Amino acid sequence: MTWRAFLLGLLLSAILNWSDIYGGMARMWGRMTESSFSTACVFSLVVLTLGVNTLIKLVKKSAALRQAELMLVWCMLLVAGTVTTTGLHRFWLPMLAAPPYLAQRPEIVWRETALAAVPNTLVLSKDPKSVAARYFYEGGRAETGVPWRQWLTPVSHWAFFFIAFYVGVLFMCAILRKQWVDKERLQFPLARVPLEFSEGSAGEDMLPLIFRNRAFVIGFLGAMGFRLLRDLPLLFGATSSWNPPLPLQDILQGTPLEPMRMVNVTMSWITLGFAFLVPVDVSLGIWSLYFFSRLELQTAAWTGSSYQAGSGWSQLLTWQQAGAYVAFTIGALYIGRRHFRDVLRKAFGRARDLDDSSEPIALSVAFWGLVICAVLSIAWLRIHQMLLLSAVAWFAVLMCIQLVHARLVSQSGVPDAWLPWDPADLLYGVTGGHVFGAAGTVIAHMQRRMLYSIPHGPAMMHCMRISEVFTKGRRLLVPVLVLVLIVSLAVSTWTYLHEAYRVGVLNFNDAAWSGVSNPRAAFDLAHQKIQRAGGGEFLWFPFGLGIGLTSVVMLLRSQLYWWPLHPIGLLASTGWYPDRMWLPFLAGWLIKVFISKFAGGSMLRQGRSFFIGLILAEGSVSGLAVVVRVLSKGTIPAF
Repeated sequence: MTWRAFLLGLLLSAILNWSDIYGGMARMWGRMTESSFSTACVFSLVVLTLGVNTLIKLVKKSAALRQAELMLVWCMLLVAGTVTTTGLHRFWLPMLAAPPYLAQRPEIVWRETALAAVPNTLVLSKDPKSVAARYFYEGGRAETGVPWRQWLTPVSHWAFFFIAFYVGVLFMCAILRKQWVDKERLQFPLARVPLEFSEGSAGEDMLPLIFRNRAFVIGFLGAMGFRLLRDLPLLFGATSSWNPPLPLQDILQGTPLEPMRMVNVTMSWITLGFAFLVPVDVSLGIWSLYFFSRLELQTAAWTGSSYQAGSGWSQLLTWQQAGAYVAFTIGALYIGRRHFRDVLRKAFGRARDLDDSSEPIALSVAFWGLVICAVLSIAWLRIHQMLLLSAVAWFAVLMCIQLVHARLVSQSGVPDAWLPWDPADLLYGVTGGHVFGAAGTVIAHMQRRMLYSIPHGPAMMHCMRISEVFTKGRRLLVPVLVLVLIVSLAVSTWTYLHEAYRVGVLNFNDAAWSGVSNPRAAFDLAHQKIQRAGGGEFLWFPFGLGIGLTSVVMLLRSQLYWWPLHPIGLLASTGWYPDRMWLPFLAGWLIKVFISKFAGGSMLRQGRSFFIGLILAEGSVSGLAVVVRVLSKGTIPAF
């Protein structure tokens, strides 16, 4: 960990938060922060390793960027990517300006309920005639600029919560590191790729050590060539690359199997690579339990149940997944109970014999840091009129979700984790509608809709895994990541607001949903709960089914060594991404099983190197496509 790596990472983090909003959202030229395996990280690592390091070595080999420096940049970019676009800004600022902007519409019913209940400090305005809200959506204020005086209060209030909450997630991941990395030895496939690629980056060879592996070179160059081949139709006027879908939706439409709600799915080549890197029980669990969920929908349709309505977002599957989250959280905490006991003893000075010198942060500091962040977050909720017990329960549920998503990505390699079920509905339903109060109901739905994508826990957990390469200055990693969070939040907020008042959020990429429909849904749902007009009812059967299924599969896996299914598949069985993720996991599982049975361990190791090359090639070309699109101002088609 060096000053040059820190400054380089900070600069790239600021550029990423500017470019993804300026070029990706306001100009629709492409984004680099759509998943837990950030394209920005891959592209920067490849450019720094194969480009910058090669030039440095031509002058002085000893001055090349070392693995620890490259991994610091990777970690900083990974955390920076959790703030911009889908991680937060795609949903955050529209949630503050949409209430007054939408309130002028005649069909809006929540002007006197949800809008009246939300604290004044958490929205841009409550006036349906707000000029600031109108120009935020419609643009045209490039000359006069952003009305910062009106934005300062809501932005600063929300920023305080997000910083406290995200830093709390960081401390939680620091506590979990020893249990998940050293004791349970999770795979962390998303961390294995950059670690293996950067090994020996500052050696005598011009290229990293992995380029001595023929399988990696074939995978890297072959996948890059195949990607460019798929992009050839763009040169002949096509609007998209060649990647033919498996048309299951078209095939099943109008048949008795249509209630399974299969979609036309294309191959995600990066996900295929991760599916090969994880153990076969994990990949089998992902795709087989997805098909099990489709059979549940089919069975519900045959029995006439209304739970199956809404395809992958049906009440049956979303409430079942909520139950799976609860059961998996309890199971993960139970498995690590001895470690958590040691952390408590360390925090209270009763475990002086416990050595935590190799941790990125002292366990006692991590524990008390988490406690302080929890207190600050709960106090923030309470100050903004959420009931105290509700605030405690709401914070606990949000942390549970972060823990589960960190585990999901760390163990299964699923690069995209979204939240299809509604935690506000869970707490509201389980208490019979007596949990939040009016203001708390609105705040909970606003936060739920701001945090659709959950990259924060996975990103910070992978930083803790990568911290092992920092032989010097390891204890500086956490302060560095906190600084990256603050800088990223400032840069992305400044850029988003400037572009909003220049071109208008209605002209942003995906504005119809993220800018309008999403905030409207938050206030519609809050209105229903305040008025007791439906919504938020607790569905005990699918929720209990999720708890039961997850508990049984976890128990069988712990007691029967031959049990083939991993319960983590129940955490990724419904939603937009699982509908498109099962195919690469099925293909990756088949390839790995075939090689294991007919080729042996040596070929498995070569296959791992091949797929690492494939993952890096796909990520590199995707990053290059975004850079070229931004530099050409969108004149070159996306490839």
